[in-house]
Amino acid sequence: MAKKPEKSKLDLNPNAGKSGGKGGALKLILIVLVTFVVAAAVGGGAAWYFLVMQADRPSAEQTVVAEPQYLPLEPPLVVNFSGSERIRFAQVGIVVMARSEDVFTGVERHMPVIRNNLMLLLSQKTYDQLVTPEGKEALRAEVLEEIRGVLEQRGAPSNVEAIYFNNLVMQ
Repeated sequence: MAKKPEKSKLDLNPNAGKSGGKGGALKLILIVLVTFVVAAAVGGGAAWYFLVMQADRPSAEQTVVAEPQYLPLEPPLVVNFSGSERIRFAQVGIVVMARSEDVFTGVERHMPVIRNNLMLLLSQKTYDQLVTPEGKEALRAEVLEEIRGVLEQRGAPSNVEAIYFNNLVMQ
């Protein structure tokens, strides 16, 4: 008599002898493959969004406004006032404020013309015009326009934002 083959105690797949076993493995491979493709598409889309789309937006460094920089016009200007019986003079220290080194390069390059024009402007003023806060503010606006005008005439960057008096002595 022939013996029946014994079932192995280690047989983990109870459907191994049946015809449906191959179909289950194929389904499992198909599910894993589809899951992998979907995950790759989502990952690729996220990477594209963060790398390409975010590159178009300005970063915090690009939107930060440059720090103001200051350049004193040295030495201070000393001028005589006009239209006075007494001899009166003024010593004016001026500081230029801008946010670009190109502006300061233009100011330094054209310093003789700027100083000349400012001397002429200041010498036309009277003591009474400059003794009031309004007179000083008006002078500050005129000096700013004069510096910008010289730079524009010479083709230099003229975006001087402000000027300040760091010394103003009148006698």
